Amino acid sequence: MANKMTCFLGYIAVLTLLFARSTLCADTAPSCPDVVSYTAPCLPYISHTSASPSDICCTGVQNVANMAMTHDNQVSICSCLKTEMAAFTYDPALVASLPSKCAVNLNFPPISSDTDCSKISFGN
Repeated sequence: MANKMTCFLGYIAVLTLLFARSTLCADTAPSCPDVVSYTAPCLPYISHTSASPSDICCTGVQNVANMAMTHDNQVSICSCLKTEMAAFTYDPALVASLPSKCAVNLNFPPISSDTDCSKISFGN
């Protein structure tokens, strides 16, 4: 399990280098690789292998909040996470708890395979 996690985090680090943007724009739809690279460090927390989110996870949650300024962007972020997290075992309630745990002003829904992303609102 630890080897899988190390490999996954290495993959995310490469994605971050390849897809990181110098500026986040509210009028530009967030790319799924960006959303994944920002939120991947949260996987240990949402999968119950860490008691709290890491600092890098919280930085990623803040970056996602900065991208979630419009409903269309929120739907894109939700759809991306719903698709990408389907391959992992995680607790949707912990996904929803990330903003409060990270002191980020965002109302993140408990994203699961049953989430209708067209009806969500991050409330920011």
